[in-house]
Amino acid sequence: MPLSSPGPPHTEPRPGYARLLREFPDYRLLFASRSVSLLGDWFSMIAIIALLREVVGSDATALSGVLILRLLPIFLAGPLAGVVADRFSRRAVMIWSDLLRLILVLGLLGAPWVGRPVLFIGTLVFLQVTASAFFEPARSAALPQLVPDRYLPTANALGAIIWSLAFALGAALGGVVTDLLGWRAALGFDAATYALSAYWVSRIRLERRPRRGDGALDWQSITGIRDFRLGLRFIIERRDVATVIFLKTGWGIAGAIALFLTLFGERDYAIAGRPDLGVSLLYFARAVGTAIGPLLARRLVTDEGPASMRLLLGGAMLWPMAWYLLFSWVTDPISATLCVVLAHFGGSVLWVYSTVLLQRMVPDEFLGRVMSTDLGLTTLAISASTWCYGMLADAPGADLRALVRLMALSLLVPAAIWFVAARRWPVGRSVRAVEPSLNAPP
Repeated sequence: MPLSSPGPPHTEPRPGYARLLREFPDYRLLFASRSVSLLGDWFSMIAIIALLREVVGSDATALSGVLILRLLPIFLAGPLAGVVADRFSRRAVMIWSDLLRLILVLGLLGAPWVGRPVLFIGTLVFLQVTASAFFEPARSAALPQLVPDRYLPTANALGAIIWSLAFALGAALGGVVTDLLGWRAALGFDAATYALSAYWVSRIRLERRPRRGDGALDWQSITGIRDFRLGLRFIIERRDVATVIFLKTGWGIAGAIALFLTLFGERDYAIAGRPDLGVSLLYFARAVGTAIGPLLARRLVTDEGPASMRLLLGGAMLWPMAWYLLFSWVTDPISATLCVVLAHFGGSVLWVYSTVLLQRMVPDEFLGRVMSTDLGLTTLAISASTWCYGMLADAPGADLRALVRLMALSLLVPAAIWFVAARRWPVGRSVRAVEPSLNAPP
């Protein structure tokens, strides 16, 4: 499928965050919706860790299992979520996702009174994340409908920044609230954020997309199998799209970092003997790093063309490797916290700009399926990494610092493949012109 060249880069200054929020009120509603629900998600993350500790103690295998259940459903539900995002109203998909998650989070309050609490917690977490798996592809695919093409880097960078700020505030405040008021209060806050998110999404105006005629109405059409196969064929035929998806999946092999930050926070860096606060400290450091990374990248990278993106994304893969190697050697909490902050400069840059490339390269009719595939494969890699390192961490005589070094060095493989593949398969070709109906500023 021949695609048009993106043409010369814009000579005018790139649009700022304030202008983006001011000029596009529907994007502003989506931004507010995601911001508040993300804040609640990190509250609940700390709360679930505390809940697990209450019912089974500090168990790396149980912890890694729940962390995987917060990721794996995104891979399992991804094919269907992508089809749903491309076939139905993306606004309705996001609203139903919020409402289902609200109900499931409230269900966790009953965990201590059931016969098998770990199984109960795991089931509800699995269902909650399954509902989330439908929200994110719909949101990512709706973004180019809400802002013009040249605003996509700004919108995605702002999305990463608010993810990080919500992570930081949620981890910090969630740790304090869980420590002072208990995990039930934190889960109640999370449920309230989903209700508010659904309300804001309901006010978004999304243009009605034309119905697609993908063939006769048969069982493959009704179940979405035909749509899924068409999306998969698109990815296979577009090597540049497949390469960008592989890049983020490669980053997922270091996904066990959430497990390691939790274990180090509980065992090595507990504050005043309180493990919830130690975990919150390292999670907060990770969030600060992911917030600063896109800000620095947008100041340092003046050319957002294919060649610059190739170098930027390859470097973003290697940067966290170096800092997590150093993290594995330091022993004081201040140095460890600083290493985590600096490491996640690279991870957030990789996430933001790989998403921008996909949004620019993929036509709207396939975008939901491509974004769900991208997210699904990444979470599969993170889940596999978390499970493997969780088993290794529970082995007799396990050395957590040696395991962190192994995880960091594993990033050399996807980085090397990216540099070779991206040079052979140019990335970044745009298929989307600025939509005149968006009334974009000149």
